Formats: sequence, C-alpha cells, structure tokens
Amino acid sequence: MATESTTPPRRRPKHDPKESEREILEAAEQLLRERPFREVTVEAVMSRTGLKRPAFYVHFRDRHDLVLRVVEHIGRELFEMTDRWLQGDDPYNDARAALEGIAAVYVDHGPVLRALADASAIDAQVEHAFRGLVEEFISATARHIREEQARGRIGPLVDVDETARALIWLDERYLSEALGRTSQTDPQLVVEVLYKIWVSTLYGTATAPR
Repeated sequence: MATESTTPPRRRPKHDPKESEREILEAAEQLLRERPFREVTVEAVMSRTGLKRPAFYVHFRDRHDLVLRVVEHIGRELFEMTDRWLQGDDPYNDARAALEGIAAVYVDHGPVLRALADASAIDAQVEHAFRGLVEEFISATARHIREEQARGRIGPLVDVDETARALIWLDERYLSEALGRTSQTDPQLVVEVLYKIWVSTLYGTATAPR
C-alpha cells in the first residue's frame, strides 16, 4: 500500500511588491510615450505587465494616482540633477553640470513629460500634479538666486520670482520641444543654448570670470 507523502505542496512565489510597482510604473511610462493620456487606462497599463488587474489597486488608487507617481518619479530624477547647481559652489560649472543632467533625464523621459504637459491642458488632476512639479522648481530656483545675490554673485534683477518663473517655464517648453519628440535635437546643443540663457541672465556673462 502506497504511503501518502507528508511533504507540503510548494507555494507559488509571491511577486515582490516593489517589483510589481516598478513594473506598473514602467508600463505607464511606455504607454505615455505612445498614446495620449486619455487612452492610458488601468486595463491598458496592466496588459503590458505580467500582473493581474487587482495588483494595480495594491499600489495605486486610480490612473490619476498612477500619473502622480510617474510625475514624482521623474521629478526626483530632475531634482537630483538640479541640485548640482542648487547645492554647488561653482556657479558656472555647476550650472552646466545641472543642465547636462536635466537634458539626460529628458533624453530618457522627454516623450513622457511632453505627454503629461499636453494632458495638463485638458485634465485638472494631471495639471495639478504637473504644475506642482514646475512650481517646486520655480521656488527652489528663486531661493537659490537670492542666496547667490547674498554672496554677491548675482546682481539686482527686475524681479527674482518672475525671473525664476520665466527661466523654468522656458526650460520646460524648450526641453519638451527639443527632447520630447521621437526625433530629438542634439542634447549637447540643447545644453549650450540653455547654459548661455541661464548664465547670461543671472551672472551677466556666459564666461566664468578669471
């Protein structure tokens, strides 16, 4: 008579929650590269993953919550690059390094950021998330301009807050146009154009003093 096995059945491995979240975010970014925001549905996102629909709601409330997380994810990358200037002490070299880093982020995520910017014109929740990110950069830039003025590196400006607003929105529009399409402008050229605008506006010359 055969004896029954006492070995417990093997359990199916659980999907790592962090890996699941990353997979969903990557699927959402890929969709935003290809389709307008209105077509980025939960079904469309999850069809690009190896996960079931209920897994989506473990991490996100709805598609707007998902988009907010995409904005936060890319925003963190952009702020890491911007900190090269905000936290640096060599304004000319730090400004260039920051712009090179920001351009690199746009090379990777430009079509997604462009799609989010376009969606912000027709969707209030996307607008709130996207404009909130831009406003963070404006506030950080204005704060650093005042710090540089206190060090005597930047002279009087017409208005610090409006100068910061103009520079950040100029960056957003230009980077979106130059690096947010399938056919991208040479990133080094983009950096050179923005560098001369920023440094000439703030420091009076695009050439570091000797």
